[in-house]
Amino acid sequence: MGYLSCKAESAVSVTSASTTTHNSSSSRAATDKQENPIKIQQFDYCDLEAATQGFSDQRLLGKGSHGAVYKAVLRGRRVAIKRPSLMNRETSQEADNEIEILSQIRSPGLVNLLGFSNDAKDRLLVVEFMSNGTLYDVLHSNSSRPLNWGRRIRLALQVAKALDTLHSQKPPIIHRDVKSANVLMDRNFNARLGDFGLALRCGVDDYRLRSTPPAGTIGYLDPCYVTPDNLSTKTDVFSFGILLLEIISCRKAIDVAHSPPSIVDWAIPLVKKGNVVAVYDPRIAPPKDPIVRKQLAVVAAKCVRSCRERRPAMKEVVGWLTGLSKLVPLHTWNGFNNSCMMVETMGRPVESRNAKENSDAVDGTFATKDSHRVYSDLGFRSNLMELMGIPGIDEGEADASSSHRFDNKRYGNQGRGRQKDVGNKDGVFGLRRNHSAGGKL
Repeated sequence: MGYLSCKAESAVSVTSASTTTHNSSSSRAATDKQENPIKIQQFDYCDLEAATQGFSDQRLLGKGSHGAVYKAVLRGRRVAIKRPSLMNRETSQEADNEIEILSQIRSPGLVNLLGFSNDAKDRLLVVEFMSNGTLYDVLHSNSSRPLNWGRRIRLALQVAKALDTLHSQKPPIIHRDVKSANVLMDRNFNARLGDFGLALRCGVDDYRLRSTPPAGTIGYLDPCYVTPDNLSTKTDVFSFGILLLEIISCRKAIDVAHSPPSIVDWAIPLVKKGNVVAVYDPRIAPPKDPIVRKQLAVVAAKCVRSCRERRPAMKEVVGWLTGLSKLVPLHTWNGFNNSCMMVETMGRPVESRNAKENSDAVDGTFATKDSHRVYSDLGFRSNLMELMGIPGIDEGEADASSSHRFDNKRYGNQGRGRQKDVGNKDGVFGLRRNHSAGGKL
C-alpha cells in the first residue's frame, strides 16, 4: 500500500483481507526496534458499505459538518466507521491526515485506528467502537445525573494523559481540536481522545506546518494561535484548560445564554478573586477538601494563561491531577445503572478509597485551622493568588473561599463539626508542613 510508505519510521504493517504485507519502505532496523508493529487493516470499500447497511440511518452514531460515524460489526468485532462528507474535499484530506497520524501511534487513551478503505476518493476510516457517547453528552445531557468529583477528576486525568502521550512523541503530535465532543467514552466509561483530522506532527514536514492555517473549535481555540508559526504543544494545553473548566462547571465553552458567553471570561475573574466555589457545577456541592477545591481551579487557570510560555506542559498537568485524584474517593458512576469498574487509568481497576480517610470535613462544612496556607505539589504559597502567580490581590480576598461555610440551602445545612488541619493530613501529595516552595509558578 503506497499511502503509508512515506511514513515508515514506525514500522506500520498494512493487513488486507486475504494477505498480510509489511510496508515495503519500513527498514529492517525499525522493524527490529519495534517488536509489535501497528497493524492497520485495509478493507474493500464495498465490505464497509455493506457492514453499515449502505450507511443507513439505523447505523448512524453521529453526524457533523465533517462527516458521519456509523456502527458496524467486522469479523465479530464492533467498530465505528467514519465517512467524511462528500461535499467538502477538505474532509477527505482530514481523513488521510488521521490515517497518517494514527497509523504510527497506539494508546489506551486514544480512539485507535483499526483500518481504512481502499477507495481514496471516498476514504472510510475504521476505528475502535466507543459505546457510551462523548464527554460532551455526559456533561451536558439533562438525562444524566451530575458526575461526582472523583469521576470528573479521573476523566480529566485520562484526557491529560492522552495529550501527554501525543506531546511525548518524537517529534510531538499536536491534536489542535481538543474539546469535550472529541472525548469519547468506552464501555468502562474511560475517556478516550479521538478525531485526529486536524492533528499535525511537528518537524516532519516543515512546509506543511508553515502552510497549514490555524484551525480548531471556537471557544477552545488558543488566542495565541493566529498564524502557522504560533503552533505548539501549548496550543493543546490551552484547549485542555477550557475542557477542564467545562468539567468543573458543566458550563459549555461558549454559551450565549450566559454573560459573558466565554467560559474563560466568566471563570478566570472569579478564580483571581478567590471565589473558586462560584466556578463549580451548582447542581452538586463542590469538593469538600479545600486543597482539591482550590487547586483544580488553579490548574485550569494555569492552562488558559494568555502568555503561552507560562502555561504548564501536559506532563506537569498529569502530575497535578494525579495528586488531586488521590484525595477524592471514586464512588460508583453517578449517571448510569452500571457497576462501573473503578478505574483511575485506562482499564486498570483500582479500589475506592475510604471516604473517611479522604475527608477531613463534615459534609457541607469547609473550615480549616490555617486558611491562609495552601499545601500541595503545586508549591507552598501563602494564598491562592500567590499559588497562581497573580500579583496584586489582597490576601484576605484571595482566601475568602477557604474558610467559607456552606449553609446555603442549595447544598444543605449539615452542621459544623470540629475540623482537622488540612496541612497535617496524611497522604496530601505526600507533603508535610516543613516542605519548602520550589520556583515561582
